[in-house]
Amino acid sequence: MRISPDTDVKYLKGVGPKRAKRLYKLGVRTVEDLLYLLPRRYADRSRIKRIAALRGGEDALIHGKVVEKFKTTSSGRKEAVIRVGDGTGYVDLVWRNSDFVLKNFKIGQRVFASGRVYVYRGGLRMYFPEVEEEEKEAVGIIPIYPQTEGLSSKVLRRIIRVALEEVSLPETLPQYIRRARNLPDKMEALRLVHMPASHEDILAGRRRIVYEELLKFYLRLNMGAKFGRRRAVPLRKTGELTGRFLKGLPFELTEDQKRAMEEIEGDLARDEAMHRLLQGDVGTGKTVVLLHSALIAVENGYQVALMAPTEILAEQLFMVAENYLKDLNVNVVLLTSSLRSSTKKKIRLEIATGRAQIVIGTHALITEETRFKNLALAIVDEQHRFGVAQRARLLEKGRDGYYPHFLVSTATPIPRTLALTVYGDLEVSRIRQRPFKTKVVNRVVYQDQRSQVYRFLFGKIRQTGRQAYVIAPLVEESEKLEGVLSVQEVYEELRAAAPPDIRVGMVHGKMPYEERRLVMERFRRGEIDVLVATTVVEVGVDVPNAKYMIVESANRFGIAQLHQLRGRIMRSDETAFFVMIVPRKMSYEARMRIRALANITDGFALAEEDLKIRGPGELLGTRQHGEFSFRGISLADISSDGKLLKMAEICRKDVRHILQKDPELKRPENALLRELVRRFDVEEVISVG
Repeated sequence: MRISPDTDVKYLKGVGPKRAKRLYKLGVRTVEDLLYLLPRRYADRSRIKRIAALRGGEDALIHGKVVEKFKTTSSGRKEAVIRVGDGTGYVDLVWRNSDFVLKNFKIGQRVFASGRVYVYRGGLRMYFPEVEEEEKEAVGIIPIYPQTEGLSSKVLRRIIRVALEEVSLPETLPQYIRRARNLPDKMEALRLVHMPASHEDILAGRRRIVYEELLKFYLRLNMGAKFGRRRAVPLRKTGELTGRFLKGLPFELTEDQKRAMEEIEGDLARDEAMHRLLQGDVGTGKTVVLLHSALIAVENGYQVALMAPTEILAEQLFMVAENYLKDLNVNVVLLTSSLRSSTKKKIRLEIATGRAQIVIGTHALITEETRFKNLALAIVDEQHRFGVAQRARLLEKGRDGYYPHFLVSTATPIPRTLALTVYGDLEVSRIRQRPFKTKVVNRVVYQDQRSQVYRFLFGKIRQTGRQAYVIAPLVEESEKLEGVLSVQEVYEELRAAAPPDIRVGMVHGKMPYEERRLVMERFRRGEIDVLVATTVVEVGVDVPNAKYMIVESANRFGIAQLHQLRGRIMRSDETAFFVMIVPRKMSYEARMRIRALANITDGFALAEEDLKIRGPGELLGTRQHGEFSFRGISLADISSDGKLLKMAEICRKDVRHILQKDPELKRPENALLRELVRRFDVEEVISVG
C-alpha cells in the first residue's frame, strides 16, 4: 500500500491495528498526525547526574540499573517502587495505585529516569518519573513524547523515524516567506524537532512550526469573515430598557463598569462593526456589562447572540439573564444541543421570526439550522475556549450586507500585548474594581481536620443565617480516586452530620437541567443552607447570602478554577470564608498553587503567579483541542517567552502586509496560503466540534 500523509497510521510499518488504537488515544489518526506528535520535552543524555549528587527539590536525569522492585504502603496509599542504583547511591521511582508498572521492569535492566527529586525517610524518591529503557541508538538529545499505556517514547521514536523516511508532506509556506524569515522547509523542520543533533536544531525546527501555526491563525482571523472594518448597524442607546435595567440593579456600578459600558456604547453607535475584548476579574460584574450591551441592541429592535463554551455555562448565563431581566419583558431563550428535537425546533422558529430577542447557547447557535432574523450583536463568553472558525461562523449569522458588532468576554486576565497577539486587532476594556468590598478570610486545612471545619461551618450558619457552598471534584463514587470524596459522598456525610435545622442540597453537571435549575432556585431563595456541588457553580451563580465556601481536595483544582469558585462568595460587603481542604502530602506544584490562593485575591496577580508556577510550558507539543489549533505552541509559551511574543508580532505584521496586497489570497504566489487557511478551518471545526 502506498503511504501518504492522509493514510491511516495503522498501515505504517511498525504500527498495526493494536498500536494504532493507542495512537488514536493521543489524537493521532493519520501519518501526518504522527509527524506532528511533537516531543513534550528533550532529554539531554550528556547531562546525567550522579545519584550521590542529587538534592531534594531539583529536577534531574539519572542513569542506572534496576536493583529491586516491590510494593509498599504510605499514608494508606499503595505504591509500586522501582529502586535504581548507579554505583554512587539509590533512587526509588514511585507510582501510586499503579501495581502494573512493576511488570514493565526487570532486575538488572538499565534505564534513564527523570523527574523531581524528593527526600523521603532519609532516602531519595521520584514520583511518577519519566523512565526510558536504555537504547544503543538513543544518545545525545533524545525526544520524549506524550505517552499512553503500552506506547513508550522508544516505540514512538522508532515509528516516527519510519514516517520521516516514507512520507513527504507538501510544503505550505511560499518560498518568498521562507526566504524572508529564514525558515527551513516543512519536512526539514520536522526532522529537526524529531531527530535533533543540537539545541540549535530544535529551535530552528520549532521556529518554522510556530511561525506557520501563527500565520494561518492570523490569516483566518483577518480575511474572509474577518471581525473588523465591516459595515454594521449603528445601535444607539435609547434608555428604554437600559435605564430600567440599571435602576433595578441591587448595587452601585463601579467606575470600571461605567467606563466599560461607555466604551461599548461608543463602539455600538458606529456603522463599523465593534470588535472589543471585555476582561473582568472574578466578581467584578462582567455579566451586568454584557447584559447592558445586549439591551442596547434589543431596544433598537435587533437580536443578540451570546455563545458560551459549555452547556452548563450557557444554562447559568440564561438563569442569571432571566433573573436580571424578568421585569423588562425581554424574550430570552436558551439553545443547546442536548435539548429535545421538538424544543430546539420551537426555539429556532422563535429565533428565525425575531421573537427571541436574546439567544443564549453553545455551538448550537452556529449550526446551519439556526437562522437569525436580524442579529446585530454577537457576544462570545470565555473567548479563549473557541476557535477562529467558530467565531467566524457566528458572525456570518448577521443580516445580509451587515456584520454583527462583536464583543469578546473573558474572566481570564490576559496582558494587553498577549491579547492583541491572540485575538487580533481589537480594543480592550478592563474591569478590576468589584461592586462589593468583600474581605475574604482564606484558610488551608488538612483532610484529617475535616470534622472540625464542618462543625465550625454549622455554627457560623446558625449564628449568621448565611449560606455555604461545599465543592467536591468528583460527581460519582465510580470516578473515585484514593483519598478524594465524590459530591454524592460529601452530600451524604453532611446530611448525616448536620443539625436538624441545617438544610443540605446537592447539584452537579450530570443532573437534568430542570432539576439543577430547581435546586439552584431553592438555594437562591434561601431554602437550602449548604449546597454541595461540583464546579457547576464556578461561573454565573449569584447568591449574595452565600458567604462560606469549603473546597474538598482543593489540590486537585487549578488556580483559575479555585479563584472562580471563590468569586461566588464575594457578592456582598460582608466578610467571606474560603476554606481549602488538602492532604498533608501534595506535589510541589499543588502546594505552590494553594499557597498562592491563600495569599492573593486579585485575579491579575494570580494569573502571573500561575504562569510562574506552571512555567513557560513544554518546549514543543502542546496541541490544544478546543482553544486554538496550534501545534507546537501554547498560550503559556507565548505569554512567558519574549522571543515567541516577538515572533507573533512579526507574524501579525506579515499577515497585514500580505492581505493589503492580496485580500483574498488569489495571487499565484499565495496559493499555498489559501490552502493553508482552508485546511485550518476544517481542522478547527473537527477539533472544537
